[in-house]
Order: sequence, then C-alpha cells, then structure tokens
Amino acid sequence: MLGVMTAACGQGAPVEPASESSALIAPATLSAVNSTDAGLAHLVGMAPPARGEVGSIILLDSDTEIDVALPDDTPVMDQYGRMFNPGFLLVRQGETVTFTNSEEDLHTVHVKDSAGESLFNIATLMESRYDFTFDREDSYDVVCNTHTEMQANILVVSSPYAVLAERDGSFTVPGVIPGSYTVTVLNGQNRTEREIEIVTGRNELDLTGL
Repeated sequence: MLGVMTAACGQGAPVEPASESSALIAPATLSAVNSTDAGLAHLVGMAPPARGEVGSIILLDSDTEIDVALPDDTPVMDQYGRMFNPGFLLVRQGETVTFTNSEEDLHTVHVKDSAGESLFNIATLMESRYDFTFDREDSYDVVCNTHTEMQANILVVSSPYAVLAERDGSFTVPGVIPGSYTVTVLNGQNRTEREIEIVTGRNELDLTGL
C-alpha cells in the first residue's frame, strides 16, 4: 500500500503529503440493497471533504487475491493555458497516461518519482502526443521546464479499486467484487484505514468520521 501521497494543482499550489502512519479503526457498517450488476457490488459513500486542491482519495484492497482489469479509458494530461489539465491524476499501476499539448506554446513534460529520479523529459509541440506506462506505485511530480509555474501530480496505486471523491466527499465505486477489504482514505496529511465487508448489491459507507 502506498505510504505517501503528494499532489499539485495546475498552477503549482502543492497539496501537503499524507502521513506515513495509519489509523486502524472499527469495521464499517454497510447496507445492501438491489444491484444492477448481477453478483457485483456498487459502493456509495461519503469521505471527508477536500483539503486544498485535491479531494479525498479512496482505495480498496481485497484481503484475497482478485483479478480486476484496468479501466478502458486512457487517462489524459493536457497542456493549455500554461497549465497541466488536470493538475492531478489518480491512476492504477500498469495504466498508460497520454500527455498532450493543445496550445501553440512549446512546453516540456518532465516527470520525476518521489525520490527525485527523472522518468522522462520530453519537449511537446501543439497537437503532440506522448504515451507512458506507469508500472510502479508511487507519487510523481510533473513539471514544465520552460514554464516553471506549470506543475502537476500523478498518484499511481496498486489497489484494484481507486477513486477520487468529489470536493464534498461523495464518491461511488461501481462493479466491485464482493468480499473483505481494507479501505484507505487519503485526505490532505491524513491517512486512515478501515476493514469492511462488501456484499452483492448497493453498499453505503460513511467515512466522514475518520
């Protein structure tokens, strides 16, 4: 499980890293009702509201080995208005991110891992495209060397289910395989964990008290 999370908005305002420590609290209570996906679960919940630019991040890790395919949609980080858009991406380990430039300015995409090691540093022209597969769980800084005010962050997680909550803390996780999970919430500097049992159908989870 990833121990540290950092993020930055497109204008370079950093979100403080999460604490290394975890708080294990009492198991959550989930309620199950009808499901639209036979045999699967649909999780609906509330997490703490956003602190800074990035909302709560919810990660689900199964207590048993499960096989969950990577999302079909390719995450895209574009450059326009002298900003990275979006300024934060949450992706799963093994996903490929597409970097594009939608304006006439010459930019670069320079990605560094949490240790400060450079993964790649490329120049981007208008309508250019560069694909990169993130195969290691970590928090990555993204900068433009030409325009230093352009900063972003990519958080790569190994969790089979990962979602960025809305600013008010609301979130949904569809198509979850039922079973026992550890749910981790990253919110600003806070990192908390909870053991939950997910059942077929609709599951409701309140994480606001963490």
